[in-house]
Amino acid sequence: MNLTPRERMIVVLLAKGYTDAAIAAKLDLSVRTIAYTLSSLMDRFGVSTRFQLGLRLGAEASTHPDDEGPDDDEPE
Repeated sequence: MNLTPRERMIVVLLAKGYTDAAIAAKLDLSVRTIAYTLSSLMDRFGVSTRFQLGLRLGAEASTHPDDEGPDDDEPE
């Protein structure tokens, strides 16, 4: 899986159940940036829903050794 550190953090939060707005607030990005990134990832990995993206990439992204992802497990 080739994800940038930012993409990896977004996917981890998505897999944990965060909404676009919650991901944006957590990472200090705009909601539009989150939506664009998720749309781009869905196209890249051939999935049509956020749920499928989270299932496909979430577990792998959260266990990636060089990830310094978000530190809490609960969506805001």
